[in-house]
Amino acid sequence: MESNRFDVAVVGAGLSGLTAAAFFARQKLRVALVATGPGSFVLGSGCLKTRDIAQAGNVPALKEAMVFFCEMARFAGSPLEGDMGSSRTLPTILGELQRVSFAPRLLWNAEPRQDVATAIVGVKGLSSFDETFMTERLNANARAMGIACRYSARRMCFHKDLGTPAHTLRIARRFDCDPEFRSKALNALRDAARGFERILVPSMLGLHASELQIADFEQALGCQLGELPTLPPSLPGLRMFKRLWSYLHSLGVEQYQGYPVERIEICDGLCTALEVASPGHALILHGKIVVLAMGRYSTGLLAGTDAVLDAQRRSLGAHGSPIAFNLFSARSQREAGTNSNDVEDILAGYCAAQCVLSARGIDACQ
Repeated sequence: MESNRFDVAVVGAGLSGLTAAAFFARQKLRVALVATGPGSFVLGSGCLKTRDIAQAGNVPALKEAMVFFCEMARFAGSPLEGDMGSSRTLPTILGELQRVSFAPRLLWNAEPRQDVATAIVGVKGLSSFDETFMTERLNANARAMGIACRYSARRMCFHKDLGTPAHTLRIARRFDCDPEFRSKALNALRDAARGFERILVPSMLGLHASELQIADFEQALGCQLGELPTLPPSLPGLRMFKRLWSYLHSLGVEQYQGYPVERIEICDGLCTALEVASPGHALILHGKIVVLAMGRYSTGLLAGTDAVLDAQRRSLGAHGSPIAFNLFSARSQREAGTNSNDVEDILAGYCAAQCVLSARGIDACQ
């Protein structure tokens, strides 16, 4: 088989594209994943909001899609706490409180707790996080909900190790690769944690640190540890993307990251090629099945004709027939041009993969 020919080519590495690519890879198909970079979910907190699950509606596939995604995240080493039937109240970037059904464990640990003494620990020189502001907001919002929380602001200092300006991504990278830095962070947090049952820090505890490494760090700290959302890029979102990307690689997915698909070739009712704007000359990829997981940006590749999908999630042309019978869409079913949420994107990726199966597209691949 030629190296640029695949059973399925997925365009886009948001949650919809990652979900669809994982589904096909676990069907033992040869999969290509093409993306300019991570999807917009890395700008968010990494949580899946309860209201977004409710907004997705009473879709029979929703629970199945969430089970699949949570299993994928767990295999990737980025497990999510929570379930469809319950939720927690977690802080937002502005110190407000929102209901969340799924979240990484460090964020899950930030739930307001009755009569629990919690230190919110900032970092000197870190302009993107104000521990005093966050403390005041969380105390006020928790009281408004009838929760008698005790938040106090503390600050740690190791800015000489971080350069200028300090930011959470730089701290995370040092946390990953420098044992001496982790030791300094541990000592500084121990000092800040004295007298508290729990400490919350801005999301900064590594991009690649495993769950076991974080658990060991927490045990050495001697109290429960949690993270709070910060300004984008979201460290929890970036963690999840990097781990899911690595997981797909382990499944054998061929990954093309950093260059856009400039053109889709359609001939006699079939999508025959994708033209990727790689350096030097265009890379041509061929997929027996092509799945567009670019959200509303798919319309640019299809000359604005991606507004209407048929029951099998194929884009319809002006005459109401599919533009290409092997071209499927993994975008939300919301009104064209509007932004979807993370839950809708997971559902869209999963449903697109299911539609390929039901359309017997997989049989055509094999």
